[in-house]
Amino acid sequence: MSNQALKEVIDSLFNRRWDDELSDEEEEKFQNLYDSTVEKYGWEQMFSAIDQYMRGSCLTSDTTINFANLFWNYNCEISRKIPNPYRFLGYLYYRVNSEPWKYDCTETYEGLVYKLLSGKDNYTHNPFTNYDYIPEKDPFLIAEIEKLRKENV
Repeated sequence: MSNQALKEVIDSLFNRRWDDELSDEEEEKFQNLYDSTVEKYGWEQMFSAIDQYMRGSCLTSDTTINFANLFWNYNCEISRKIPNPYRFLGYLYYRVNSEPWKYDCTETYEGLVYKLLSGKDNYTHNPFTNYDYIPEKDPFLIAEIEKLRKENV
């Protein structure tokens, strides 16, 4: 597959509604496509294409929340680390004005925070068990959001 082919796969994976009613077979088809693409390209190249898709296509709170839910669905079973997770999470939080609770996506966002920032047996960034950790008050996440505001993305 070429880079164009990878882009087309990413588009087909993320250019749909996360809450569409799909049969088990259809869901499995999407997950298998996702997993086989990771296997073919490697996680680093796959994530780079996903990040480009997010920044180019997710320009509203609705499209960003949809993307976040799909990203969660594809990755919740496997712990895949990403380069610069604060940059990625900052974009997600920026698009909902750092208020995921207003958009009924808090659980997905907090799940992504935990998955992307915590290591095995590291509960520092787990808002589900560490009640002192609040993603919206994380200084590194705030810094990324502020960068995006200044860039007026």
